[in-house]
Amino acid sequence: MISSTNIKAKTQELLRPLAQNLESIGVTPNAITFLGFILSLLSGILIGVGEVLSGALLFTLSGLCDTLDGILARVSGRKSSFGAFLDSFLDRYSDFFPLAGVCYFAHVNQDSLLLVLTLLTIAGSYATSYARARAESLGVDCKVGLVERPERFFILLFALFTGYLLPTLSVLAVLTNFTAFQRLMCTMRELS
Repeated sequence: MISSTNIKAKTQELLRPLAQNLESIGVTPNAITFLGFILSLLSGILIGVGEVLSGALLFTLSGLCDTLDGILARVSGRKSSFGAFLDSFLDRYSDFFPLAGVCYFAHVNQDSLLLVLTLLTIAGSYATSYARARAESLGVDCKVGLVERPERFFILLFALFTGYLLPTLSVLAVLTNFTAFQRLMCTMRELS
């Protein structure tokens, strides 16, 4: 949804000067990708030990890196197949770490419902990403879906900053899996 709107283009234009400055001092897109990965890992650890706001701040910076690495690749002319693969590969871990932190937080606080909802969100997030990748490997363009990665990021960020973990994860658990099944149906129609 966000990916197909002007929001993405405006954000990229806003971050272009930062990317140009980073390029001028020799920062590579892969370094930004890896930094985002590390920030996401630290975010998950902080969330897990109950430092939810600190974790949310690092998660925000991780998301900034996730946007910035692609802009930097275009600005610097360093787009590569391996860079695109590395970005997608590490994105899966970056998606996992904050949610794993919420799982641990739920476990420590004996909140079984939050734990189950977070696990369902993880499953739906991975099924959504996998469905698109697998469909594309079969020649199907399957970018449909109500809650893609940017939407999941902002919804989880809202939960972390507001503390409304249970209601927000309830929504994410439903919407991530709904999106995965939207992609299943899209692929089924295209391949029928």
